[in-house]
Amino acid sequence: MTQSPCYNRKVISGLIACLLLAGIPAAMAADVTNTTASVGGMITAITYPSGAAVSLNGEYRGVTPLQIQNLSPGIYQVDITMAGYRNETVRRKLNEGSMLEIGINLELLSSLPAPTGSGSIAVDSSPGGAVVLLDGNPAGTTPVSHAALILNTVPIGNHTVTVELAGYPAYTSTVTVIKNQVVRVNADFITPSPTITATTVATTDRQKPAPLSPLMVVLAAGLTGMAAVFRRS
Repeated sequence: MTQSPCYNRKVISGLIACLLLAGIPAAMAADVTNTTASVGGMITAITYPSGAAVSLNGEYRGVTPLQIQNLSPGIYQVDITMAGYRNETVRRKLNEGSMLEIGINLELLSSLPAPTGSGSIAVDSSPGGAVVLLDGNPAGTTPVSHAALILNTVPIGNHTVTVELAGYPAYTSTVTVIKNQVVRVNADFITPSPTITATTVATTDRQKPAPLSPLMVVLAAGLTGMAAVFRRS
């Protein structure tokens, strides 16, 4: 029996419709899956100066500027370190699909204030040009003019100041430095007393009266007796 072309078209159309209907649930399931998939979050770390090391929850991740992507939601600790600068630690909560940007101006260790404070010591000497030691370390030379050598940023507390000048005994003093104040040290060197030379002694001996000889004693006695006779006559 020969089937008409119209019948064949109906069969083909039915098959196509069945295939389309069978594929709709799969497509819907794929759409649902894509909608509920986690997209994660991102943390961006920027520092000035750049090049600082970044660790995320204790794990090294790179240097700044740095982007860390595909992170699960949660609490993260970001540690930033760089030689010569103070360490920085930041704790942040990262939400689903969000981005955290952490920007930090790193602080030089040398610019941090002294924890206990400091003061100054003014050292002068007479005569000038003396070498100054602070706690045994060279600290400078006193000016030749009537001025003082200023030692700044000396930690507060007790310090030993030694002043040395060639030809003189060393001068040592213990001073107490007070915060934001100046302590003065004045080293007066004493010139050694002069010694008496042999020439001075000889000159002194020549100035003593010379002792009389026996003959001169007799002549003096005779002259005294003759003067007494003339007075009687």
